[in-house]
Amino acid sequence: MEFSRYFLFFFASLGAFNGVLLAVWIYHKRQAITGAPWLSLLLLMLSVRIGKSVAFYFSPGLSKDILQLGLSACCLIGPSLFSFCFRAQSPDKYRSMLRWHFAVWVFVVALIGFLYPYRSHLELWQSWIYRGSSYVWLGYLLAASWVCRDKLVALWSTPSRLAWRDMPLVVLGGGWLIWLAYYTAAYTSYIMGALSFSMVLYLSVVVYSGAGKVKYAAQRISDQQSHELSAKLTHLLDEQRLFTDPDMSLPRLARRLGVSHTKLSQFLNQHYGCNFNQYLNRYRVEYAQGLLCQRQDLTMDHVAELCGFNASSTFYTAFKKYSGQTPSQFRARNTAKLSS
Repeated sequence: MEFSRYFLFFFASLGAFNGVLLAVWIYHKRQAITGAPWLSLLLLMLSVRIGKSVAFYFSPGLSKDILQLGLSACCLIGPSLFSFCFRAQSPDKYRSMLRWHFAVWVFVVALIGFLYPYRSHLELWQSWIYRGSSYVWLGYLLAASWVCRDKLVALWSTPSRLAWRDMPLVVLGGGWLIWLAYYTAAYTSYIMGALSFSMVLYLSVVVYSGAGKVKYAAQRISDQQSHELSAKLTHLLDEQRLFTDPDMSLPRLARRLGVSHTKLSQFLNQHYGCNFNQYLNRYRVEYAQGLLCQRQDLTMDHVAELCGFNASSTFYTAFKKYSGQTPSQFRARNTAKLSS
């Protein structure tokens, strides 16, 4: 193997390997990153697809089972990317629907692989599934772009350093670049897809890792502004209980406060040391604790609904995170205290 091929192999395979490591790290940080499981899944599917491409490029006699695994992963890249972008835009909406949507794709891909394995149906996999997976990926890229249309329009109209560091936009842009590299591989080189993944992966890490450093460096909120914003926020959440609205989002709350969503996010980070979802969930959990003690007739699902949670699973996860116990345990312990 000549030096240039060693060079290609090193960078392409290193990108796939680092993609797996990054997927594991992001999943570990799932409490801090909205939609982290979907982003981890996306990176894992891309890494499998890239790994297969690297292996096939340097070893054309590769086992057909490995080729089938790579193309199967490619079929799941689009759904993973769309699910992440959707969750990033709407953290508490249609969570179970996204899971079922992805589960259907996994079932279909697994069923086709079982009934029509690569080794005995070369034409199906090399032609129809190879092309079809690319178009499925494209379709979901378009759907994800539509989901992020407000961010894209804002970026186009008023480009800024903060806007293009937004996680969904970084992922969406990277997805488009990698798809284009694979789609045009027939006119360039098969290994270009793998190399593009490595390039996009490292570039995305550099771009996003700097976001925390410059996100609020431009202008800190003064003490007076912080006091005014805190008073307004307390009024809206304590007295009007906006947190019970399951559709409450950072932009909507920012509009009620009369500030930009960037400033509100900055304020929450500086003043409370948390992001919007964490801040809202604290209010919801505190309200839930009161209901669990005062309203013994309410079921857990009803309590979750009254507190603004879209799903019981989200309620249980948030409650345990902030109180260290499940809602049932909290109710049982406090009921025992009241009766003793």
